[in-house]
Amino acid sequence: MSDKHKHIAFLCGHFKRTEDVKPENLLNLGWTLVRYGDEERQNEKRYYYPDFVDFCYNTKMDEGCVRYTRQVDTEATIVVGKEGEQRQLPFTVREITLYFMPQQMVLYSIRVDQEVSTFDDCSALMYKLRYIDDFDKETFAVFRNVAVQPIVELYNSLKKSRLQDYTQLVENGNKLRLFQIVHAADGSLTSDEARRRQLYQLATFMPEAVGADEFEEDGLFADHQRREIEKNSVAVFPGWTAFALLDSFTILATKGYTKTLEQNWVERYFGMIYIHALFQKTCLFDFNNRFKQALNKRSRRRVSKLTSEYGIFERNCCFNKISYNFLPLLISDIINDSLETKDEMQQLFHIMAKERTRNEELGRKKMNSLLMAISAVTLFSAIWDACSMLNELISFDAHFGSSFRGFRIVGGAMASIVAAILIGVFIYYYFYNRKRGY
Repeated sequence: MSDKHKHIAFLCGHFKRTEDVKPENLLNLGWTLVRYGDEERQNEKRYYYPDFVDFCYNTKMDEGCVRYTRQVDTEATIVVGKEGEQRQLPFTVREITLYFMPQQMVLYSIRVDQEVSTFDDCSALMYKLRYIDDFDKETFAVFRNVAVQPIVELYNSLKKSRLQDYTQLVENGNKLRLFQIVHAADGSLTSDEARRRQLYQLATFMPEAVGADEFEEDGLFADHQRREIEKNSVAVFPGWTAFALLDSFTILATKGYTKTLEQNWVERYFGMIYIHALFQKTCLFDFNNRFKQALNKRSRRRVSKLTSEYGIFERNCCFNKISYNFLPLLISDIINDSLETKDEMQQLFHIMAKERTRNEELGRKKMNSLLMAISAVTLFSAIWDACSMLNELISFDAHFGSSFRGFRIVGGAMASIVAAILIGVFIYYYFYNRKRGY
């Protein structure tokens, strides 16, 4: 029996590269390409849709996810706790993984492991490591050198301008996102209520000091907590529960924990489902921003290019279903719901629909202008032909003194008659429609 809580966490961030990726440069920086054999892919395709597997384990960055890893395996400590109650909290930085994606997106994850006696140590460590604003502080020295600095070097090689501040390592937001697995010590959580409360505390980095009494006294908070867990959690089997929020995904296991189960969570739920969902979210957010900028600048060419670019992204990188099995689909649904991916997509569709409507209206106006111009030319030609026929019949020279004067008088009269008829028709239909309430 274990009296320690086992904690595996992946801290995730992203940025958009502006320079081409050169594999030899990555190798020189200490990164190793992750290769997946055909047999490995075929095995995954027994459980997940082939197009999703091909995206997650690709060899071309413009078609799917290409991974590089860097083994770290370094012990580190960090100071946590209030002033006067501070303590050193040990943990292990296992590895860093890069995910090169289409749309020039670069995602990265830093794996951190720890074994602790209290759940509070899990929350305290994650609370500290997620906030990139503090990475320049002395307490982060080891973590900064072994986990953050390799990403900074990568950033500088893939961007036109060098990194000026650690906050640039997360282009949208102020902290790293978190995927974590917590294997509770045997007998530490004996009731459903205790497990539910602890799951919420881990996902929100709430200290254990906020215990059962506080939950029970604040009825509104307890109700909110229950609603969030019911809406965004998966608890199919009795031994573990997964809970998704906007900036964290937490699996709390209390029994039946095995290496095979851990491998499934790490390699598939995190490495495939969560990473793809995070990529999709960041791309949709980026598309929304770029569409708004293009519309503000009234650049129709840029909007047209973005629309085409989004079509390629949707066709190659978005999947309606990803698995033949129900559990990965449930996990995928709560992750995407918590990341508000559908909201980003709906906002993008709304922008594109408005732009399409505006383009159609502009197209109609241009067509109407063209038709009016053609009609005017046709009318002028018809009046000219009519005047020419009259000139042959009655000779404008004899009646008006010259052909030019005759053409001008007769043509003007015909144009006035046509204009009067058109105005009369317009006035009739205007008042007719008003009378009918149109």
